[in-house]
Amino acid sequence: MKLRKVLFLGAILCMSSLAFAQNPECDADISVYREAFKQWDGKASTANPVMIQAWRRVFLKCPGYKERTLTDGAKIVNNALIRGTKDEALREKYIDTLVMVYETRIEHFPKTKAGNQVGNIKGRMGLDLMGFPSRMEQAYNALKDAIDIDGNNANYAFIDGYFSTTINMVKAGKLDESAILDEYSRLMDIVEFNIKKYTEEGNEKQLNSYVATKGNLEGGVQPYANCEDLVRIYQKKFDAEPDNVELLNKIATVLSARNCDKSDLYLAVAIKLHKLNPSPESAYFIGKRYLSDQEYAKATNYLLEATKSTDTKSAEQAYKYLAQIMLKESKWEQGRAYARKAIELDKTDGEPYMIIGYLYASSGKDCSVNPLHAKAVFWAAVDKFQRAKEVDPSLASKANEMIRDYSKMFPTSEDAFFYNVFEGDTYQVECWINETTKARFSNN
Repeated sequence: MKLRKVLFLGAILCMSSLAFAQNPECDADISVYREAFKQWDGKASTANPVMIQAWRRVFLKCPGYKERTLTDGAKIVNNALIRGTKDEALREKYIDTLVMVYETRIEHFPKTKAGNQVGNIKGRMGLDLMGFPSRMEQAYNALKDAIDIDGNNANYAFIDGYFSTTINMVKAGKLDESAILDEYSRLMDIVEFNIKKYTEEGNEKQLNSYVATKGNLEGGVQPYANCEDLVRIYQKKFDAEPDNVELLNKIATVLSARNCDKSDLYLAVAIKLHKLNPSPESAYFIGKRYLSDQEYAKATNYLLEATKSTDTKSAEQAYKYLAQIMLKESKWEQGRAYARKAIELDKTDGEPYMIIGYLYASSGKDCSVNPLHAKAVFWAAVDKFQRAKEVDPSLASKANEMIRDYSKMFPTSEDAFFYNVFEGDTYQVECWINETTKARFSNN
């Protein structure tokens, strides 16, 4: 008896679910509009009124019945209705309907099997609204939501659209100029993330799209990104909130990224930030400024503190700066030690190898055990330039230039003959370098 009750209840639930899943009236209208929709070329002039009326009935009677009704609806409203009328008042009402279609889709279909799709829907709504000047702010808000929700997964088209609407909002006086710089920094991080991701995956189509978006961001920010403008924009904010740690971090980050660290504002912000909230990150900002001022002793103290940062990128850059300081101060071995620390933090960065190459090449005068040995340091230096471009192809041009220049300084075969060294021989470069290399000769 108990089993029969369970089976009966299950049958009732199944029948109820089936009844809920079917809607004969809406199915009929869906069939009508879909048939016309499949044949429609998307132009307002060729939109079938029967298609529009049937779709409208489905949307009004059962908006949450099928998601396809809403994706089709966005195209129908946008292309057939909005672009099919010259009546401005009517057009605005149709735009309201377009927004309603997107919002209905978010309400009824916020997720797919792949996950949350609210950011994607918001982004598509924002791109559609960008075509209507009267909806600039709505477009901005929708695209901002899309970026906020999806983060590193944000579609490149939404990134492009959002940055464009941000600039338009600034021009319209609805946002402060600093919003362009703030969002540029945030969006560029997302773009760089995806460029690296799709490079590693070998997805050329997506990679090219994000590379193009990067170019659009750089082009869009240029009128607002020179140091004079940056200082003008951020000086007012700093004066108004000199103790706002979050703001100070943002200003220091933007000025540093745009190579504006020689400004008085940068130093004032960096020192204030370190005083309010001392950290490896704030030490990094100060160290970088003192480095640009060639105050190497002060820079070294702060950069050593910066190497303790939990941000690997900042710590690695601090080690590279320290290695460069040691190069300028002829502290060869210490410079190499810092460069090697940088390599440990990022094995794909070729710059530390370039620095070691410069260290080797610059130390010849201190390693002049004999005329051959003084020039053998250039063999070791060229090895490092070669290694730099192997791990970091973006440095190939600079590395090749250094290889050409320093190869001219190799010893000649005549120089080496007296030391019983011949082309291709293994040679130990001693002094402080202590590395094994191959003998190569200059033709000069």
